[in-house]
Amino acid sequence: MYGLKILYFVILIQLVARVLPFETKHRLVRQSGGQPVVTNQTPGQGQPPKRNNPPGSQPPNSDKGGLRGTPDPGNQIDTRGMEFIFCFTSNVNNAQPQGLQLLIGAGGPSVTNVRVDIPDLKFVRQVEIPQGGTEIVDIPPIAAASGTGPQNGTIWVRATRPVSVHGMNIQVKSHDGFLAIPVAGLGLEYMAASYAANGMDRSQMIITGTQDLTRVKLVPIQRLQYNGKWFNIGDAILFTINRMESVQIQTEGDLTGTRILADRAISVMSGATCSLVPQQLNRCDHLVEHVPPVATWGKKFSVLPLLNRTSGTVLRVLAARPNTRFYTLGQVFVLQRGGLFREFNQPIAFPMSIVSDRPVMVLQYAKGGAKDRTGDPFMTIIPPIEQYVAGGVTFSSFDQSGQDTFGSFATISVTSWDLFNMYLNNEALISHKYKTEQKQDWMRLMSFNADYQMPLGKGANTIVSPAPGSRFTAIAYGFTLGTSYAFPVVYGLRRTLCTEDNTADQDKKEVDCTGPVVSGIVLATNHGTGIGIQPPKRPPSQSNEPSQGDTPGWGNINPSKGTDGEQKGGGDAGVFFPWYTIPPWMAEQFEDDELEEEFVCYATGLLVLALIAPATVIFFVMIIIICGMMFRVPAPTKF
Repeated sequence: MYGLKILYFVILIQLVARVLPFETKHRLVRQSGGQPVVTNQTPGQGQPPKRNNPPGSQPPNSDKGGLRGTPDPGNQIDTRGMEFIFCFTSNVNNAQPQGLQLLIGAGGPSVTNVRVDIPDLKFVRQVEIPQGGTEIVDIPPIAAASGTGPQNGTIWVRATRPVSVHGMNIQVKSHDGFLAIPVAGLGLEYMAASYAANGMDRSQMIITGTQDLTRVKLVPIQRLQYNGKWFNIGDAILFTINRMESVQIQTEGDLTGTRILADRAISVMSGATCSLVPQQLNRCDHLVEHVPPVATWGKKFSVLPLLNRTSGTVLRVLAARPNTRFYTLGQVFVLQRGGLFREFNQPIAFPMSIVSDRPVMVLQYAKGGAKDRTGDPFMTIIPPIEQYVAGGVTFSSFDQSGQDTFGSFATISVTSWDLFNMYLNNEALISHKYKTEQKQDWMRLMSFNADYQMPLGKGANTIVSPAPGSRFTAIAYGFTLGTSYAFPVVYGLRRTLCTEDNTADQDKKEVDCTGPVVSGIVLATNHGTGIGIQPPKRPPSQSNEPSQGDTPGWGNINPSKGTDGEQKGGGDAGVFFPWYTIPPWMAEQFEDDELEEEFVCYATGLLVLALIAPATVIFFVMIIIICGMMFRVPAPTKF
C-alpha cells in the first residue's frame, strides 16, 4: 500500500519535471536542403536564433567550374567603397544649379582621408572624417552637366577606407539626391530610369568611362538627337569614351528603359531636369539616381508609403528581359520585352510587396506638391531583398538649402528576425518612440523582412546591425515647401544574373546566380532563362497585358485619368493588396518543403501544466487526507 503511493508520488514528480521548462521557445527553420533544424532561444530577450548558411548554400566558385562572375560570399561588394567616378546631371531648364554637394560618411575604425578631384576643372579637395562622422564637400556648380554631348565635370572620389557618398543637386525649389556606386560595383549593362519631362525640360542620362577606349552602345526608346544626328526608336548609337570622360544624352520623351551596353565598366546617372509626377499634377522637380547594373537587380521588394505625405506614391517596375512576370496588388503582371515598365499610382498609404520571376528594378516617386501642399517629386531606387547588407553605415541627411529647411525621414528594412538587433545612433531601433500626425509611423512584419519608418535626425546618422547574419537596407528622404529629395542609404551590388563569360550579351544563356540562400533567407533558385510557367488566365477585361501607351511597341504605361486629372495607376482601379502572398508560379515551381517555414511554440509546458493542474491539486489533497488518516494518533477508547 505504502509502496504504491510512493510510486504514484515519484511518477507525479517526473511528470512535473518534464513540463517545468515551459519558457523555452523553439524555432523550426527549413534550410536549403529541406531538413528542419531546431534551435533553442530564451524568450523575453527579443533576440532571434543565430543562423549560419548551410553547407553548399553558396553559389559555385568560378575557379571550381562554376559560372564566371559568381560573387565570392566572403567579399561582397556594396555601395560602401573607396573609389567613385560619376558626373552630376543637369537640373531644371539646363541652367547652372545653385550648388552641388557631396555628403560623405565614414564608419571606419579611425580617421578616413578622402580626396575629391575634378580633373578638367583642376578642382581638388581633401578632408579627414572621424569614425562615425560625415563631411559635406561643396562642388563648383559649373561641374554639373548641361545639354547633350561631352561634359567637363567628371568627379573622382578616393578614400583610405570604405565610405558612402551621396550627391545633392541644388536649385531653387528643385532638389534631388543620389547614392554613388563605387567603381568596384559598376557593370557593363544598364537601363535608364527617368520620367516624362515637363515643358522645355528634358529626360536625361549621363555615361562616364572608368577605362580608356570604352565602346558604348545605346539603344533609345525615344527619338533623340546626338552628335548632330537624329536616331529613331531602336536605332543603335555607338561611341567611344575614355577614363574620366562623360557624355550626357537628353530628349523630350521619357528615356526609362533605354538600354546601355559597354565592353568595359561604366557609370550611368539617370533622371530628368524637371518632371511632373504624375504628368497631370502640377509642380515639377529634379529627378536623379545613380542606376545599378542590370546584373545586380533583384526579385523581392518591399515598398513603403512616405511619411508626412497624404497624396500617396508612384511606383515603376522595370524589366530587363522579355516575358518578365511579377506579382503585386493581388495580380500577376507580364512585361513582354526588356525595357518595358509598369507604373502604379498608390493613392492610399499602404505598403506594397513585389515578387518577380526575373530580376527587375523598382523605382519610387513622390508626387507633386499640388496634391497635398507638401514637397514635390523625387525619384529613388528601392533596393531588393537580395541586396541587403551587413554591418553598419554612416550617412548624412540633407537639412538646409538657402531658406528652406527639410524635414527628413528614414525607412529601414531588415531581415525579419533581425529587427531587434538594429541600432540607429546607438539606440535600439525598436525603442524609438517617434510619433507623427495621422499615426503614419508604424512597423510591419512580413514573411521575408520587416520595415520601420521614423523621422531622421539632422546631420550624421549611423545605422548598425551587429548580429551575425543580419542584413538591412535604408532609404532617406525629406520634404520642404516646393521641393524634396530622396536616396538609398546603402545596398549590395552582388551579381544576381550571370552568363558563362560574364558579358552583357543577351543572346548568351543567363542563370540566376544568387544561390539558394541570400542574406539568410531561403529563396527559390531559377536554373534557366525563365520560370516558364504561365500565370493564371483571366477574362479579357482583367488581362495583365501592359498597354502600349503613347509610344507604340514599347509599352510605356499610360494610366487612366480621374476627374481631378491625376493618374489612377497602372493596375486595376480600386485594387490594393499590400501584404505579401506567394505568386501562383512560385507555388507551382517548388514544393512547400523548399520554402522557409517557421513554427513558434510559446509556453507549451505551461499549457500542459494548466490542463493537469486540477487533477494534481486533487491528488495532493487526497494524499494529505490519506496520510492524516494513516498516521493520526488514535484517541483513547472509553468504556
